[in-house]
Amino acid sequence: MKILYIGSAKSKELFEEALGNTAQLTTEKNADACLIEVNDTATLFKLPKQFGVPTYFYITVKDKKIIEVLKDFKISGIFFPPLKPDEVRRKFTIKKPEKSAKTGGNEFDTLKAKIIAKAENIPPLPALARELVRLTRSDKTQMKDFINKIKRDQGLSSRIIKLVNSPFYGLRQDVASIDRATVLLGLNTVKNLALAISTSQFYDKNFSMYKSNGTAMWEHSFLVARLCESLGKACSLDEDSLYLAGLMHDIGKTVLVDFLVKEVDSTEDEIKLLGTDHTSVGELVLSKWSVVQVITEAVRGHHSNSPDKFKAVLYFANIFAHEEDYSEAAEDASMALELPHSEIMEIVRPLLEAVDDKEEGEDEASEETT
Repeated sequence: MKILYIGSAKSKELFEEALGNTAQLTTEKNADACLIEVNDTATLFKLPKQFGVPTYFYITVKDKKIIEVLKDFKISGIFFPPLKPDEVRRKFTIKKPEKSAKTGGNEFDTLKAKIIAKAENIPPLPALARELVRLTRSDKTQMKDFINKIKRDQGLSSRIIKLVNSPFYGLRQDVASIDRATVLLGLNTVKNLALAISTSQFYDKNFSMYKSNGTAMWEHSFLVARLCESLGKACSLDEDSLYLAGLMHDIGKTVLVDFLVKEVDSTEDEIKLLGTDHTSVGELVLSKWSVVQVITEAVRGHHSNSPDKFKAVLYFANIFAHEEDYSEAAEDASMALELPHSEIMEIVRPLLEAVDDKEEGEDEASEETT
């Protein structure tokens, strides 16, 4: 297959390496397909809106205007850096599967491009949250300074105290201050609670396409974070990083939900409708927030078991948080994490029972008010 290439020599080398022997880049006009590098809107305005052969754009810059202008073009696909050889070869050698009428052909790829652009332009984490992420591996002396900052934020402090007094922590006495919470639970736990609460703003959306709501979505992420933290500690892994991975594992859904027009149940449904899924988008968002690679990679693969224990912890924590009957998953986790089955159950059961207790308490409160 011959592909007419229009672009820089550097990008040409990248595509030649990705394509291997499956296709040949050429300057001949009578090629089987066309590949055009685009690094500004001026390039687009010089091009026709339709092409006689399958045509692909390689977008090398982050520019919302380019994405908007792309709507008017009839092209076969879009590439973004970094190039993925499998994707490049697949698009040039295999006929693309038929998409739904809503997302067919060029419209499908343009939609995917918009999703990626939105993920890369997601608002930054709040300043305090950024500092807390940075402190994931810092010493407790520094954290004491941030605990003092937390205490000065009355809204954040009250939400932390509310969570501390919830069944999640099983304290036998009511906690009325951040100082008391720190004494009973430790600096690290209070820090992680503040981080969890600071991410809740991203779930202030309508999640009906995920058959859920923002509060439930955030509470699920918080539960997965707690499970990750506890399982990570038992495995002698970095429990702070695992907590953050659990907290952020579904952050991609906060981007995708703005583009869904039908209810979805799985990543396969997301890909069918949008060309990407929440794990890939989540990886982009966390990279944008400068979260360390070990966490972004775990988020990217949290729906697949892995021989890597860090990734496996997140995988099983997510399963435990979703499954009502988690006994079989506990057996699999026991083998994967090399922990006794009884220890897995001792870790998981109290946290999941705390969720049940919380829901029962909310149901009773609701009944009393009706």
